[in-house]
Amino acid sequence: MLASQAGGASLASRVSAASARCRADRATTTAPRKATIARGRRNRRKDKSRATTTVDDDDDDASAETTADALSDLASRGVDVDAATAAALDASARDMLARAGISADAVAAETRGDAVASSSSSSAPLPAVSRDDVLDSCVGTTAWMLAIGLIAREGTYFGQGVLPDAVPDLASALPLVAALHPPFPPSDLARDLGIAVGAAAAVTAARGALLRAWPDFAEASNRSNAQVLTPLRPFDVVTVAVLPALAEETLFRGALLPAIGVSPVGVVGAGVVFGALHAGGGRNAAFAAWASVVGCAYGACAVATGNVAVAMAAHAMANYASAALWLKENPDAAKA
Repeated sequence: MLASQAGGASLASRVSAASARCRADRATTTAPRKATIARGRRNRRKDKSRATTTVDDDDDDASAETTADALSDLASRGVDVDAATAAALDASARDMLARAGISADAVAAETRGDAVASSSSSSAPLPAVSRDDVLDSCVGTTAWMLAIGLIAREGTYFGQGVLPDAVPDLASALPLVAALHPPFPPSDLARDLGIAVGAAAAVTAARGALLRAWPDFAEASNRSNAQVLTPLRPFDVVTVAVLPALAEETLFRGALLPAIGVSPVGVVGAGVVFGALHAGGGRNAAFAAWASVVGCAYGACAVATGNVAVAMAAHAMANYASAALWLKENPDAAKA
């Protein structure tokens, strides 16, 4: 029995080993076959993709040729191709907005509104102010400009020997009122008055010509005048014409100009700073450029006569002439 059992066990082990070898042989044979099948499938997909791409390219070429032919046909009929293309794009955009539930007309209206607001923001009227607002601003500005100019002049005068040698005596370099520094003959007074009147007349004439020829300058001037002059009474116009002239000339021509140098360089330097400070408050670059030129003219008057008072007088007369002419041309503003 033991022998039979041993023989049976030996037979079973041989059968099991043979079965294992068969499975191994089958696996070895099947793996390359599966790999070959997979490669064949991938190659067929690539061939299909190439065929599809070729077809798409052919379709694109045909579409491009058709579009080119259509555009050529439109051009031969005298149709504006660019306008037609823009109209087609516009229609396409409208269709896309409609599918998204957006009104194309509302978008267009909003865009136009933004464009108008952007283009007209610089020309919008300035906020209305009261008479007290204008006079308070005028007096306040006059006070601080006069204070700075006079302190600078008197400080350098009394500081000689204490301040560094590089700091000039502003008061002596260019007198504020030459009549207070004798000798000052009456002929000089007549001369200075004639120069002041002539300068004011020249500035007024040039201003009128620029208002007609330079829209940006006219726009800035009208905005500023409408805000400042509308709430004023007749005598108030004299106040806002004279006080700023006295203060600005004291600071710019009485202190800044001699600090730079009583020379053409000082005239131009003080004039440019004067103009730059006139930008803003509804006044644009055109107005600032005009103020720079006028500032140089006032500086030239002061240097030529050795008398800042000439620039003050010319400035005040030109201010009043400008205000009076604007009020005459805008009678409704004067009545308000």
